[in-house]
Amino acid sequence: MVCYTNISHNYFMEQLLQSIYRFLRSLPIIGSLVKSLRDLYHHPALENRRLRKRDIARAHTELTNFFGTDSPAHQYLEEFIGSATFKQSYSFGYSGDFDVFMLHTLTRMQVPEVIVETGVASGRSSAAILDALEKNGKGKLYSIDLPLFFDASGPERFTTHEGNSELTGFVPQGKEPGWLIPDHLRPRWELILGDSNVELPKLLARLPIVDIFYHDGDHSYETMSYEFRTLWERIPQGGFLFSDDTKWNDAWKEFIGKHSDCPNLVYRSLGIIRKI
Repeated sequence: MVCYTNISHNYFMEQLLQSIYRFLRSLPIIGSLVKSLRDLYHHPALENRRLRKRDIARAHTELTNFFGTDSPAHQYLEEFIGSATFKQSYSFGYSGDFDVFMLHTLTRMQVPEVIVETGVASGRSSAAILDALEKNGKGKLYSIDLPLFFDASGPERFTTHEGNSELTGFVPQGKEPGWLIPDHLRPRWELILGDSNVELPKLLARLPIVDIFYHDGDHSYETMSYEFRTLWERIPQGGFLFSDDTKWNDAWKEFIGKHSDCPNLVYRSLGIIRKI
């Protein structure tokens, strides 16, 4: 039932606060102070901190939905947040906080034998997965990447044929895909350089089962649809399929529509579905 009284009250309060803000802004001295405080509130460092807190809260919510409130998943997440793997620096084209929160924690919970990802860039997602595999004491990550490099000034942007804004490069010149992955995590990692449309069939010929798949490579409709469809056949019951940039085209929406019986979510641009 919709409570219209609450909606009206919230609208009134919002309008009142906006009126107070506009009034204070109009005052000669106080107005400058209010503007300075507003600019400080929206400073990138503080904004990023607020977004991270929001991502942590949402990750705990989704872990509860998947595993319950008493699950060790919540402890795994908090341990990862405090780890050196999470805190290390990264470069352009990196996976977001929520992405690595869920990739790491679901890997801890599933204790998979095989994980496949397309797209590596600096390797933030790869490091999060490999850190979980090391803690599990088992499993291997296979990563396919067609590296795009940029010089020290940083990559430029271009518009794809689907109308999305994309970077021209993800890996700094002189580095390699996954350059930030610590040496002690690399024994469980196999990096395959090339186009996923070419390399993925070769890899799957070696892997009858893929417990977790993460798409973060070529975000064209054709490639995303192909990867979702192909990997889903290899994922066992209880396994997960992840996709970044789900809002770039209709591939994720169409895929979820065909498997609406399976638990799924989209937060920011990350989509997750669990096979049942």
